[in-house]
Amino acid sequence: MPADRLSPQQDRTWSLLVGVMMWLPAELDAYLERSADLSHAEYGVLRCLSLGEDREVHMSRLAATASVTPSHLSRIVGRLEKRSLLTRSTDPADARKTLARLTPSGARLLAEVEPGYVAEVRARVFELLGNRQLEQLEDLAEAILTPLRGECVALLPPRSAR
Repeated sequence: MPADRLSPQQDRTWSLLVGVMMWLPAELDAYLERSADLSHAEYGVLRCLSLGEDREVHMSRLAATASVTPSHLSRIVGRLEKRSLLTRSTDPADARKTLARLTPSGARLLAEVEPGYVAEVRARVFELLGNRQLEQLEDLAEAILTPLRGECVALLPPRSAR
């Protein structure tokens, strides 16, 4: 096989992965748009804020945990702020940093939409996989994401005992 070509297995695997990366977020976006007028990225930002201490997170950390670029995060936060789902403020401990904080209305919206979102993810991913496949998916996703964005992996909770 020439070095500039993928093997047939690599080509098929890559096509499958690209399809998952394209169509799974699109399906989740459609669900979130119908149920809460949110994009998948907006939901991810709200969810990350809900997990933070005091429901408040520095914007730089929020970008990493929500898996969006800082410039995309600024646009997302602007849209969510207009809907009063979060607020931004200067960090009193370091004026160079900006904090994003989940508002009570943001927390309510998240609580309303999260059960349906979880059901969608379970139905579209986890119910299709056996335990061994789930472990393999976790291993593979971590192996691919770590060199791309190790800081995102480092912010995740530790692996559960298998």
